[in-house]
Amino acid sequence: ISPLHWRFFLRPGVHFHHGRELEMDDVIASLKRINTLPLYSHIAEIVSPTPWTLDIHLTQPDRWLPLLLGQVPAMILPREWETLSNFASHPIGTGPYAVIRNSSNQLKIQAFDDFFGYRALIDEVNVWVLPEIADDPAGGLMLKGPQDEEKEIESRLEEGCYYLLFDSRTHRGANQQVRDWISYVLSPTNLVYFAEEQYQQLWFPAYGLLPRWHHTRTIKSEKPAGLESLTLTFYQDHSEHRVIAGIMQQILASHQVTLEIKEISYDQWHEGEIESDIWLNSANFTLPLDFSLFAHLCEVPLLQHCIPIDWQADAARWRNGEMNLANWCQQLVASKAMVPLIHHWLIIQGQRSMRGLRMNTLGWFDFKSAWFAPPDPE
Repeated sequence: ISPLHWRFFLRPGVHFHHGRELEMDDVIASLKRINTLPLYSHIAEIVSPTPWTLDIHLTQPDRWLPLLLGQVPAMILPREWETLSNFASHPIGTGPYAVIRNSSNQLKIQAFDDFFGYRALIDEVNVWVLPEIADDPAGGLMLKGPQDEEKEIESRLEEGCYYLLFDSRTHRGANQQVRDWISYVLSPTNLVYFAEEQYQQLWFPAYGLLPRWHHTRTIKSEKPAGLESLTLTFYQDHSEHRVIAGIMQQILASHQVTLEIKEISYDQWHEGEIESDIWLNSANFTLPLDFSLFAHLCEVPLLQHCIPIDWQADAARWRNGEMNLANWCQQLVASKAMVPLIHHWLIIQGQRSMRGLRMNTLGWFDFKSAWFAPPDPE
């Protein structure tokens, strides 16, 4: 309607996985839940002037609002979600698949018969998390159907990377000499060189947050006087974090620097209240990249704690389409606030009978659009 007033029309007859029909109160409650988040703080009012009509009033224009409302924080939940048992592990939404089982080693989702669009053609999807029974780190996606047949493989570099984040709240994390030297000795090529062969096959040196960017300039740097130890922190239950941290520990030990490694919960990592000299993080971006890259970095409180820039002013420029994202990321890399490390090769190995299989930027595919072709007649 205007740059500060958006109107959305909702589809009637949409059902949640637990059977109840979606109502406007569910939508309004879900969107009001996110008002405190930085990227949604410009939402001034959410009202429904007529049935199935939603008006959103903003304090500043935002060209990305429709995409923002499709992000995970803005997903529409039943307004009674807090009273539903095991909601964190068995969430309820309106999508094409419903969660049937979710344990430490298996996620099982089943096609939702009352989905408002076309029903998914694959009835059931099981995602297994296998125990660490081998040294093979292959993290690709292997798909199996009713018959064994010739395999087809698709691969690509991820849109994102592992990266180091320097914490400006600690004296070592804020020290530019420390940043320069750590960036030099823990360069992407050094990490890949010291990695075992099976990791070298899956890792590619990163010189920017995206594979197409070459923002990093390797400059030889001398070890700062008196530097004897550093603290590296990452969130737990991520096997490659431990592998990369171990390589860093080995490299720094050869320079007489002790690397103290700390593992914390994902929630502690995300909130960023804990301080550490450096953090080992990863980021993966979805399409369109001009939207997801800034949105991802801005919505992680840890980054705002560690990088002392005017995030709200940058968010306003981004919303107005005035931000050159490549230049903005290059400035973060040039200051060594963030140091790109490794891009990962994403791999899908499936059967030739599968149709509608298209790898996304996260290395997965749209389950709803995939299907198995019947076998050829004999």
